[in-house]
Amino acid sequence: MKPKIKMLLWILFAVLHAVPIQAGESKIKEDPWVGWHRPVDANVFEATKGNNHDSILFVEPELEYPYHLIISHTPEFAHLWRTKKFSWSSQDWELVSGEYKIGNHYEYDDGVKVDGTYYIYEEGEVFTYSGRLEDSNGEWKISGSFPHGQCDDIGIYYEDGLFHMFGEHGDFPHGPDGTSLAHFTSETGLGDWEMENPKAVDPNPNGGNKYGVGDATIAKIEGTYYLFCDRESKGDPYKVTAWRSKSLSDPFEYLGKAITPRSEEVDDWDNYRIQDADIAFIPDLNRFVMTCNMMDKDGNPGGSFSGSGLGKKSTRVIGMFYSNTKF
Repeated sequence: MKPKIKMLLWILFAVLHAVPIQAGESKIKEDPWVGWHRPVDANVFEATKGNNHDSILFVEPELEYPYHLIISHTPEFAHLWRTKKFSWSSQDWELVSGEYKIGNHYEYDDGVKVDGTYYIYEEGEVFTYSGRLEDSNGEWKISGSFPHGQCDDIGIYYEDGLFHMFGEHGDFPHGPDGTSLAHFTSETGLGDWEMENPKAVDPNPNGGNKYGVGDATIAKIEGTYYLFCDRESKGDPYKVTAWRSKSLSDPFEYLGKAITPRSEEVDDWDNYRIQDADIAFIPDLNRFVMTCNMMDKDGNPGGSFSGSGLGKKSTRVIGMFYSNTKF
């Protein structure tokens, strides 16, 4: 056999045998729900209402106002917004209350509506309310609890009579996150939580504490569960990462970074941290949307908002991000 032909055959053999590995890597990288974008370059929901963070988005198409957005503000009050038609900008929303009272917390982790009752979770407390959100100011009640010491900064998901909670677990030495996300379940969402898996989301499969994770949000998309959460490492600011699993009972597979800060955009809010995502399907857009905290690094265009609880150059705003994939 001539040397050139022999070499070509070896190259062909190598390529053919490499395909399964490359295809597996490509499948992860090309998962459609890893791709997210800013609907506009400066995608800040509202930058004039002081420190805004940790939003909860309720989507109820059957209501006159299908979209309600609760945005944490200070330990005294949150903000409640509503709109009939979804938009990334608060200019198209109505501020129902700028002094919206749930409890006495600086932030609220996540919320869900089940059988006519709203549930909101924060620092081991479960707040509930039944009725119109427009009438809920000061009417939330502490109705239950969850194991805050083992499951913090949680994401909540309800399906088939079971509440699923994913939250920070373990002690991450380089920041406030956990070394994994633990999975708990409850039939009531108010107590009797059972640990299903302390490492349902494990960013350190080889051991150690290189990465910290927290602030989960979960959606079921075309039969697959997708979980998005914060990830940080020592000296590396927050970004939102994507994970998936065919079953909530199985560990989640890491897909990659979904939303990252634009460090070079010093004139925009999203140049340092993007975190605390909340995902929802928006019928108006026929796509998923995530609301996230954004924080700039140098205080420009930020500032020190009075009563924010944060220091200079550390204020936050909410930004909207749209899925690249539409239905």
